[in-house]
Amino acid sequence: MGSNKLTTIDETECSSSSQSPENSLLQPSPTKPTITKTHSNKGKLMLIVNGYNFQFKNFNRKKTVKFWRCTNRSCNVILHTNPDDTFVKFSGTITDHNHLPNPADLELRDLKRSMRTRATTELVPLKHIAEQEMRKALLTGEALAVLPGANDIGHTLKHHRRKMTPTIPKSSSFFIPDLYKQNYNNKERLLLHDSDDSTLELNELGSVRPAGRVLVWASDVQLKLLLDSERLYMDGTFTTSPPHFDQVFIIMSILHGTCVPVVYALLPDRKAITYIYLFNVLFASAKQFNKKLDPQLIMTDFEPAVEKAIRLEVYFSSKLSTVFD
Repeated sequence: MGSNKLTTIDETECSSSSQSPENSLLQPSPTKPTITKTHSNKGKLMLIVNGYNFQFKNFNRKKTVKFWRCTNRSCNVILHTNPDDTFVKFSGTITDHNHLPNPADLELRDLKRSMRTRATTELVPLKHIAEQEMRKALLTGEALAVLPGANDIGHTLKHHRRKMTPTIPKSSSFFIPDLYKQNYNNKERLLLHDSDDSTLELNELGSVRPAGRVLVWASDVQLKLLLDSERLYMDGTFTTSPPHFDQVFIIMSILHGTCVPVVYALLPDRKAITYIYLFNVLFASAKQFNKKLDPQLIMTDFEPAVEKAIRLEVYFSSKLSTVFD
């Protein structure tokens, strides 16, 4: 019988050969995690890695590495990045978080940031902004489960809206930004007349001038509805008027059986000459549409100055009927 040859294997040699350059190319290399950037509620930069949030802590001495700590204060994971926020490594021996990730947080942060941006740059009602952005975001089920309602979100946006709201003026002589002269989409004119603004001067007003400032808001759509109406309702509110004005005067028309406001005016007093001035503004505006303000019936609360102004206003038709309640 032939002798059996026993072959021995050197484990060291095998191990070293497995680490040869040729074999090392076949070994899977650890991949760098993806970093997503977002911002905190205060506008500070945050990084999100695998569903975990990190906020900036400090630099190293040479300013070549940035340190980021987990936003969960009980978690000790530290992230290292380059100055351009590219992943370098996790610091130390603690690389596992002691809490679960929150992947929905990024969706909610981006959603709220877009809402805050619109709240500070647009005049759209806050609830509408919340509803529109929620529909556009296409959130996952996890994000929808923790998302507050539109009313609650709209309420939290109020302090951001206040940042763009001008302070209350100390007199009736104040500047009106263009933002408040147009509708909430900033596409169409809304401020019809300002007695203190020469660019909105109407030649047809003549010498009738009130003692204070008069502001009138009415869009082109509202004006056309006003001029096409045979019945008008007028009313003034005094308790809700802003400082330095005596009242908010509203003219309403009928659309599909419903009263619709078509003119808002801030008036300085309740004198007949002030109401005549307002009516003259509307008559002059009607000429720009090649139409006439010719209602057949006007209903209003009984106020002697309004009654006198309607009676003295020569542009109203002689067939006009008035009802004072």
